[in-house]
Amino acid sequence: MSFLSGSLAFQRFRVEGAKPRLFDETHLNRLKDYVAGRDKPAAPDGVETGWAGGRHIWDKDFTQEKNVYTDHLLFDYCAQTDRFPPERFKAYYETELKALSKDNPSGLPSMRQKREAKSIARERLEQEAKDGRYRKWKLAPCMWDAVNNTAFLGSTSGADGVRFQRLWEQTFCASLTQQEQLGGKLEPIDAAGLAMALYPAAEHESLSPFVEGVTPDDRPAWCASDTVPQFLGNEFLLWLWYYSECEGDTLSLPDGSKVTFMLQGGLRLECPRGTTGSGTLNADAAVRLPEARAAAKAGKLPRKAAFHVANAGDTFSFIIQAETLALSSIKLPPPAAEGDQRAREEDRLQHVRDLAAIVDQMFAAFMHRRMTSYWTQEVQEMGAWLKGVRPSRLAA
Repeated sequence: MSFLSGSLAFQRFRVEGAKPRLFDETHLNRLKDYVAGRDKPAAPDGVETGWAGGRHIWDKDFTQEKNVYTDHLLFDYCAQTDRFPPERFKAYYETELKALSKDNPSGLPSMRQKREAKSIARERLEQEAKDGRYRKWKLAPCMWDAVNNTAFLGSTSGADGVRFQRLWEQTFCASLTQQEQLGGKLEPIDAAGLAMALYPAAEHESLSPFVEGVTPDDRPAWCASDTVPQFLGNEFLLWLWYYSECEGDTLSLPDGSKVTFMLQGGLRLECPRGTTGSGTLNADAAVRLPEARAAAKAGKLPRKAAFHVANAGDTFSFIIQAETLALSSIKLPPPAAEGDQRAREEDRLQHVRDLAAIVDQMFAAFMHRRMTSYWTQEVQEMGAWLKGVRPSRLAA
């Protein structure tokens, strides 16, 4: 379970409803009921999902000692699917098609014969797959934080997130077959969701015109919905870049604390109109490269950025995805706790919780600025900064 050691990445979900008072055998038994590899009807998308105990994909043991850490429940999400080798499918298809069409006067196969050949080829592969030879497995660590009633999935994949939500709700929500509800439905903790939780009016916001004539009037091309302001995550990263260069490296947070931050690492920018593509700059300080400023000046918005942050004596580094606020390449502070391994692991879990809170507070600080009447002026100053002109209020 990488929440306890090693490299770390995660996306987060808010668990609806009441917080669990403690994690007990009831929660562990629910995980056992939906363990990976159990007999169940085939999934519509061909991907079978289930839980594992944390040691490996076949770990079906869920115990208080191994999986419960005070107010954290740890386990693994497992996805399995059969992926047929395309070259083998093609070989079977061509062989069957040749046999089916050998007596055709035209020498060419008919549409019906092509469909039949495909069906036979797939049936042969499905028969071969019964022994597991084509099975692919994916394992991701999971954590349920009872203090904040938050679920963590150790993957930044959107597809994994959707399947994780579905499996979670089957496992912990009440249904016709399980009357007791142990946990509510999941809501992704992303830029749009956080923004609307802080300011419901954010739902009606449009993309800020940082570069006149280039920035779209409504939303970037990668935002699928007009009513979900995912672009606020892109504005957040651009604002932090601007803030670090024009106002300093220390940001006051809504909870009264301060965070010192630095964009230190790679940067990915993309054209919000979807016309001039995207680019990733990999360098120790990509934001200082002329290419980075030129891309932003041309209207491209950040979609990923690497940060170092320091708060309350702890230092973290990570890469953040703008729209989802998913974190990857995370480096946590070393455990401060002395004593046995369990104490050090508890300390690491607290650092994970602290990092999530820091990201949320930094985003909240941005939104407090974003939703004020002053924002129009700040957008103009950010536009001037992109052109290499120091904002007028800071010129002195």
